[in-house]
Amino acid sequence: MQLSKLYELTEQGINIIKLVYPQVTESELECRQTEKYGEVYYVRGTDNKWYSPIDAYMISNQKTPGNKDEFKAAIKEIAHTLGLDDRGKDKKESDVDASEIAEIASKLLRIGGKWYKKAKDPLTKQEALFNIPSSIIVNDYGKDIGNLILKAAPKYLAETNIPSHINYRESIDNGDGELFYNIYRPLSHIPTEGEWKHIEMLLRHIFQEQYEMALDYIKILYEKPLLSLPILLLVSNETGTGKSTFCKFLNAVFCENALPLTPEIVESRFNSYWVGKLLGYIEEQADDSEERKAQNAKMKLVVTAEKLPSEGKGKDPKVAFNFLKVIICSNDEYTPVKIDPNDTRYWVRKVPALSKKEEGTDILDECVKEIPYFLKYLLDRQMRYERKNRLWFNPEEMHTDAWRKIVRHSEPSLEQELREILLDIMREQHLEMLEYDLTTLMALCEKLRLPSRLKCSITRSDLSQILQRWGIGKATKTATRITYYLRDDLDKPSYSRQKVGKKLKIYKKKLIEDDF
Repeated sequence: MQLSKLYELTEQGINIIKLVYPQVTESELECRQTEKYGEVYYVRGTDNKWYSPIDAYMISNQKTPGNKDEFKAAIKEIAHTLGLDDRGKDKKESDVDASEIAEIASKLLRIGGKWYKKAKDPLTKQEALFNIPSSIIVNDYGKDIGNLILKAAPKYLAETNIPSHINYRESIDNGDGELFYNIYRPLSHIPTEGEWKHIEMLLRHIFQEQYEMALDYIKILYEKPLLSLPILLLVSNETGTGKSTFCKFLNAVFCENALPLTPEIVESRFNSYWVGKLLGYIEEQADDSEERKAQNAKMKLVVTAEKLPSEGKGKDPKVAFNFLKVIICSNDEYTPVKIDPNDTRYWVRKVPALSKKEEGTDILDECVKEIPYFLKYLLDRQMRYERKNRLWFNPEEMHTDAWRKIVRHSEPSLEQELREILLDIMREQHLEMLEYDLTTLMALCEKLRLPSRLKCSITRSDLSQILQRWGIGKATKTATRITYYLRDDLDKPSYSRQKVGKKLKIYKKKLIEDDF
């Protein structure tokens, strides 16, 4: 083998030097012009002398520079290490182990016209695809071996996104022989028999009397990922409740298919980061900003959308199928979102603080260890709740006290104000029911100067619509005597008056329970 050919193929010997000194940089080498081989890089040895690449290699391998036989052996060793044959040429296909080719090719793939390499991201520790030109493979392994690797690597027409946790497939055949690469990621857990007492403790704490409903919710996430589910809204003005722990636990269950969402991520034009995921969760919100509320409101539209526009940096926008489920954690028990009484998209739970014993346990780490056992239980467990609508659960099953509290505080300001006034009069007069007609109700609003205070006009139609939303029945068909109450100012006591009119009965229980 010609030494000049070896130097040429290995960038003037730099690769040989790196066999001896892996961390060496080009700035630490000295380039010398030789009559026989042209430019050659020399390296300084530990004895402070400068050595050619071959001499440096021989010394590091206990060989004697100048010894002809040892010199030939060193050349052969270097050639083989660098993937060359004894003539300084790339190895032929016949010289390469088929299993070695298959192993390298298994980490490469082509999607459309681009090549990618699978590798673990050093930050997330999760496998990701990194764009790598095919020419790099050829340069790294030589033309013959490189092309053989590229030939063996899987090739896909395009990407698709089909979620599955039980029968996952990375390669999807469209039925016409075309293969698509599934960007949905498989779970790393293998369901196994075992105890999951820490997961049970966490779920019972969060969901209490709705524990079985929570198990159905997670079972649907695991077994039927394409189905839509309500937004799970976890609220509490206390700290140390386990809301964030629950979200991080589900993130650990569903791996790369779940992620935390922030206003910046949700509002970004480049939304391919979260469109196409199974689960997005908005972690505990300490602020009551409009930005946060806008983010929460947007999620309401997302959970029921069948398709969403998706755009990544440097990629053309496209329409993606949507199967995102959303969890929102908030410290605001009253107005984390606006919920209409007829809105069926929210399941609201008020979460109590963890006990000192529970708080002292490193519960998340313990729950993560139990995930394989929990998944095995879910697979064997039967559903408790039948599907009632597009979000599976019957809306009435999701109408918790926490849900009603938010609904009440989502009302227009006139509705809220009038409700509070009537409840206050009932408490003051020790009544369970008040009698009004639309005329006397208008008189109450005017006495308290509600139009000017709320900066709005108030009509009989407005009041009629409010009474309808409260579930107040129709007025009596005939005029009867009405005992109604007025108040001259908010801080003054109420007093009764009588008149004849078409009576409306407003019951305290229809307005809402006292503890709201």
